[in-house]
Amino acid sequence: MSDRDGGTRKPIRDASTVIVLRHAEHGLETFMLCRHGQSGFMGGAHVFPGGKVDAADGDAAWLSRFDQEPPAMAALLGEPEVDNALGLWVGAIRETFEEAGLLLSPSVQATGAADLAAARQRLEDGLAFLALADELDLKFETATLTPYARWVTPKMESKRYDTRFFIAMVPEGQVASHDGTETTSAVWLAPSAVLDGMRGGRIKLAPPTVRTLEWLSGFDDPSEVLGAAAARVPPLVRPEIVSGERGWFLALPGDPAHPEDDQVLPGSTRMVMEGGAWVDAPMPVS
Repeated sequence: MSDRDGGTRKPIRDASTVIVLRHAEHGLETFMLCRHGQSGFMGGAHVFPGGKVDAADGDAAWLSRFDQEPPAMAALLGEPEVDNALGLWVGAIRETFEEAGLLLSPSVQATGAADLAAARQRLEDGLAFLALADELDLKFETATLTPYARWVTPKMESKRYDTRFFIAMVPEGQVASHDGTETTSAVWLAPSAVLDGMRGGRIKLAPPTVRTLEWLSGFDDPSEVLGAAAARVPPLVRPEIVSGERGWFLALPGDPAHPEDDQVLPGSTRMVMEGGAWVDAPMPVS
């Protein structure tokens, strides 16, 4: 996928992100990673596990390891025309294993035979994920990942991604951890606590993460989150960076300054950066 902006073609890379949830005494928690400060994209920010979809993620050899075919996967995404549904699912599973050490496969949960730490290190050393799946005879179920939303990076950004967000429960018996390379730390936190950290200047977040955490804050139980996500078509969010009299702001679909009239997310359609935190921007008085 690509887009033309100002006469130059900026490629848009497919990406997958996974919002991992778990039960906690006070409610639900989500797993957050802190990206290395020198990362070329969102350095120093707290993020959900995820990354670019690789060409190998769409290899037809993966089909024998899934319980559904690509057309069914595309339907779950709410995108009948998507041509890389298989790659998006595989990319989500691979990135979650590489970045968080969690392998979203019922084969592992059922047998407990795989040495996940060693397998993760082998990927880090260059072993192909498909080769690892063949060795461990991994099977995957699409129901393990629930599509949540789709965000496309604004045109003005130098690196652009078409990211599908999924939601998953932490696999029973597995322990999440950062990779020590692309990410330098990790933490389980209530969504509201992550947002408080952003407002207090302790945590850096991107707009899609902020809006996701705001949505998660309205739930007490992960099962409620999964049910709500599965009950609607994942919204397509294409933010626009807009310059106004008081500076620039991020316009979301449904905003008067956005080319798309239909609002796809609850809440304000404008966001602005203030003191290192993304907050709702006031609408102009007519």
